[in-house]
Amino acid sequence: MRLLKLMIPVVALCLFAAACSSDSEDSAPPVAATEPPTAAPTMASQGLSTAQQELSDSVVTALLQDDERPSVIDEDQVRCLADGLAAVFSDERLGTLGLNGASVAAAYESGGSFSLADHFGISDDEAATTVDVALECLDWRAFMAAAITADGVPPEQANCIASEISSEGIRAVAMSALITELEDDFGLSEAEVQEAFQSCVDAREMLFNLFVAEDGLSEQSARCIADGIPDEVLDIMLSGQEPDEEEALEMMGELFALQNRCLTPEELEAMGGSGFDIPDPSPTTTFGSGACPPDDGSGPTVLYFDGPHPLCLDFAKQYTAVFDTTAGELRIALDTVNTPVTANNFAVLAWHHYYDDTLLFRTDPSIGIIQGGAPHTNSPSDPGPGYTIPDEGSGFTYEPGQLVMARTAAPDSASAQFFFAVNENAALLNSQGTYVVFGQMDDASLAVAEAILASHVDQPDNPLGGGPEPPVFVNSVTIEESG
Repeated sequence: MRLLKLMIPVVALCLFAAACSSDSEDSAPPVAATEPPTAAPTMASQGLSTAQQELSDSVVTALLQDDERPSVIDEDQVRCLADGLAAVFSDERLGTLGLNGASVAAAYESGGSFSLADHFGISDDEAATTVDVALECLDWRAFMAAAITADGVPPEQANCIASEISSEGIRAVAMSALITELEDDFGLSEAEVQEAFQSCVDAREMLFNLFVAEDGLSEQSARCIADGIPDEVLDIMLSGQEPDEEEALEMMGELFALQNRCLTPEELEAMGGSGFDIPDPSPTTTFGSGACPPDDGSGPTVLYFDGPHPLCLDFAKQYTAVFDTTAGELRIALDTVNTPVTANNFAVLAWHHYYDDTLLFRTDPSIGIIQGGAPHTNSPSDPGPGYTIPDEGSGFTYEPGQLVMARTAAPDSASAQFFFAVNENAALLNSQGTYVVFGQMDDASLAVAEAILASHVDQPDNPLGGGPEPPVFVNSVTIEESG
């Protein structure tokens, strides 16, 4: 018999580090029992044979000592269950099954539980009768509500979820707990669990409370994060399914950008630099295959590729893109945490000398940007490197000093062209869709960029308005590694 352990998919919210704390190292250890607890016999136990009574007593002892028994399952319910279970089987049948006090104690000692069908091979009729007894003796909905509350859901919402589970679902939970080990949610269909959860739980409010209570965020920061999660990301979280790699990367960009926007530096440091636990990207599908170019720039110039680049950066290290331009040097720290695919793409192109001897072909003071990265034509109509990369996140805000990917009007259309956000006018791009921010320049570099933008002149033959005068060329882009 496995003591009732419910896994309602609140764990989907564990994409947020704050949403799961039951396994925290700070959790108090269970208090060891000095003597086995016992429960008083029930009226039913008075009609049990010696063998049946021995089995009942062993089950009672095992369950009352189980640290995971919720308090809503009291001793009377335990005794009712144990006596009813024992009464299902005759003495002869108990002997045939090998079901006795010693075998129950051994099962709990070795594995912490046992299942009647898996361990002892009871019949379908015996299983059905045992479940009938369990449904009469235990308040399964109260148990489910207590288990869900322990996962951080407010009690009123937990009670709502339990009430939404069908009678067939409740029976399936009892069957799973007592009769046979099931791999899914203890016999509950995923669809039923998710429908109950989404009908009853205000996920944003729950996250807000968890961020405040368990991560120590200010109410302002917690509200900013909880309310700022895009609906599509929240839908994936509440689906109870593992996101695929592309979805995980998109969520990573969304959530890290949200974190950086909402948390104070002190909160970021307290949370280890990341409020969210998203797996590192895998090179199998997001990145291409093949060899990486020499990171010292000794390889040949390559301007066209068959597909996206392999993963060549070590995300445990820090990288700085150094632009040697005819107007001065620009040093930009690449963001491999929030935008690993974009940063890797840019660095590999730089190692292939893709940006060497290219023109910063556009300046636009009205939106505060400088654009480049078009080696074929030195214009916005450049065909690019032969592939595109996915947008890593959305909802970016644009501020002076950022390195940003340019793109067409279509999503996931960035490849190689970039722009520098130079002044406050770049904020006018905030409502124009996703331009992925993947780097930040230092103050000295921003002064160089400001001088380039200040040299703008209108150019009638430039479809984007104008460029710097005199023209500014990128002699080379090198990637420095540290850490």
